[in-house]
Amino acid sequence: MWRIGLLFGLAAADLPRKVLLPSEVVAKTSAKCLDSSPSGFYIREQDPSKWVIFIDGGGLCIDALDCRRRAATSHGSSKPWPETWDPEAVPFSSAPSSVFHGFSQVFVPYCSGDLWLGMDHKPRLIVGDLQMSGHHILEAVVEHLVNTTSLRRSSQLVFAGQSAGGIGVLHHADWISSKLSSLSASPRVVVLSAAGMFFPSGWPVLWDEFRLGVEWPVDNFMAKWCHLIEGSFLHEGCQAAARAAGRAPSTCEDVSRILPELKADVFLMQNQFDQYQVLHLGLCPASTCTAEVSATSTPGRYLALLGRLTNATLGAAIQNNSRFGIYAPSRFDHTGDLLQDLAGTARSISGVSFKDAFGRWLAGLPTYVVAPSCSGLPCPKEEQVGAASLVV
Repeated sequence: MWRIGLLFGLAAADLPRKVLLPSEVVAKTSAKCLDSSPSGFYIREQDPSKWVIFIDGGGLCIDALDCRRRAATSHGSSKPWPETWDPEAVPFSSAPSSVFHGFSQVFVPYCSGDLWLGMDHKPRLIVGDLQMSGHHILEAVVEHLVNTTSLRRSSQLVFAGQSAGGIGVLHHADWISSKLSSLSASPRVVVLSAAGMFFPSGWPVLWDEFRLGVEWPVDNFMAKWCHLIEGSFLHEGCQAAARAAGRAPSTCEDVSRILPELKADVFLMQNQFDQYQVLHLGLCPASTCTAEVSATSTPGRYLALLGRLTNATLGAAIQNNSRFGIYAPSRFDHTGDLLQDLAGTARSISGVSFKDAFGRWLAGLPTYVVAPSCSGLPCPKEEQVGAASLVV
């Protein structure tokens, strides 16, 4: 796609350029990809007063073999990364309708396979003699940007991510302001998580158990396994709350445990019927759980359960912290549609685009845009317009 931009006169200097972290920074911070290649980012500097740092998603690896496969790809190594990035991909889109139009823009590719939470300083056998250092990557990237760009003098930073990146920004939502302050930078920081709510409280429920009448979530097991694999960075406030409640701190891997403890200004952009959570966590076959299922069918009741749990978790977040913003379409999708919303497509909920909603929230207005379901199920995409509620 970027070649099309060049044909229309986009100068090479305007393309988002790759910056690999210097070798001395990598050695000092352990900011490495799975295969120990240096991490880095893509950057296009524009307005020095407002910045976006957008961290990418792409699942996670869950055992040694899985991690070894990932390490041979751009999701586990910086070696295949191109010199420039698509100038119309989020967050770089230059269209005026784009949420980040005019911002100085940073995109951090995901190469650690650890939901941006790993804290390894050396390879570990449990992940295939590879290294999970997502937290260290974030720390090194932020510090490098403060030391080499106008970020230190900026007045606003949007710390954003999608999917695994959406998980990562929520875990680091309070950390990012503290980190910047320690570097003598003090922009207003807001956090934007797209499809990062892993998991809604009470989810995942496994499909094979649900169809037998069992609705017991396996969230604690999944959280503990991820923490074992990743050696994760965990939110300090959540850990304290877990200990006070007699829970293992590892349960803080679950985002629904973190939300009540966040102090940061957070905007949640979340499909109510997250397709990934149904197909890959609940393990419902793609041919069984579709957007076209009937409300009375077992797959329909399964999707409806996720929708109810998602909305309950969003509602609890608002009750706990009125500064939360929410944009929740009634779609059976993971990130594809949300990224289009970020890029500024014409879709809206009751006439309110994501850019409009996010702008209202940045201006300090309570903004909760939630699309009603269609009989408890996802709505066709064309029905998102005009079928929603805006609470302000």
